[in-house]
Amino acid sequence: MVVAPRPSLPALTGLRFFAALHVVAFHVTPREGRPAWLGVLLDNGPASVTLFFILSGFVLAQAYLGQPSPGPVPRRAFWVARFARVYPVYLLGLMLEAPAFFLAVLRQDGGTTLASLQHILGVGAAVVSLTQAWVPSAACAWNCPGWSLSVEAFFYLLFPVLAVPVARLGPKGLRGFGVALVAVSALLYGLWLVGDGWLSGDAVHRETWLRVGEYSPLLKLPQFLLGVVLGRAFVLRRREQAAGSSAGSLMAAGLALGLLTVSWSGPAWAFRDLALTPVFAWLIWTLARGHGPLAAFLSRAPVVRLGEASYALYILHIPLAFYARTAERLSGVGLERHAPWGYSLLAITSFVLLSLAVFSWLEEPARRWIRARWSRPRRIPLSASSGLL
Repeated sequence: MVVAPRPSLPALTGLRFFAALHVVAFHVTPREGRPAWLGVLLDNGPASVTLFFILSGFVLAQAYLGQPSPGPVPRRAFWVARFARVYPVYLLGLMLEAPAFFLAVLRQDGGTTLASLQHILGVGAAVVSLTQAWVPSAACAWNCPGWSLSVEAFFYLLFPVLAVPVARLGPKGLRGFGVALVAVSALLYGLWLVGDGWLSGDAVHRETWLRVGEYSPLLKLPQFLLGVVLGRAFVLRRREQAAGSSAGSLMAAGLALGLLTVSWSGPAWAFRDLALTPVFAWLIWTLARGHGPLAAFLSRAPVVRLGEASYALYILHIPLAFYARTAERLSGVGLERHAPWGYSLLAITSFVLLSLAVFSWLEEPARRWIRARWSRPRRIPLSASSGLL
């Protein structure tokens, strides 16, 4: 199968930067000294990962289902391309975070013991194999953002198979499938909420169940598939995209921001993700059309460059925050204590600059090197990245 090059979608690449920045700000900014609305917006940082999952499916559909009658997705080439795209920076994140993880395990398990060694090896096996999202206790144990890569790995495993029936659907079938996916997502979260209610008096098992809700690939799968369906529908309607209103993306962005400034306490985050899923889908669709001031801003070259480096920013910000905090405390300056917001802004700025360097000097060279050695010669459709990745 020869895959047609996908259309350029610069606004979606730019969008990735602000979604990643939302997650970074959630982890790095202080909880004190902020207006209530800003606190709620930052506390909803994890919701931006939902956007990544939908966007990932959308862009993969553009790349591999971009012809009117696409053939099967070449599995080996697809999996090599995905591994080359995500694993080098992911591995760098694990290496950078290793000292912090090891120290945390040794403190928790009382030093260098058989239990601590088993803990490190068990979590290590899960994170290296990208299976930690299936293990609630390991999902967020070693470089927490990596859990979403574990979920994406599951999506990538399924995509060559699931893309076939999606490619056979016409516009009406895609609309029906999209509605069904939103309904399935609501059903899955509803079942999870029922389980949460049953476990309300069991603190230990409820904590595990909460992690299942936050990290389970099965709960996130409808979001990714909705992106695939949306991307395929966009391909079929591409000839109609020459004209369109510029208000759609602004309305979608405004609605998303409105939902992100609502406090969703406890398990209510499930309702937040359900509400945001169709809104994020609408935002992606309207930005992909390329109309309006928001799409124009996100398509500017500097913003697109930041979007290209957003994966490195996302996956490396936790270990970088550990080293920044360690260096600041060893220096004795006390910036984090005396000016926490100034410290946070300085830290985030440095993380962005480092992510740009990693993208240029590690991520892209490593991707090209792996694909040149592992892929069979073929036309390459993925000149940039998809979704979070």
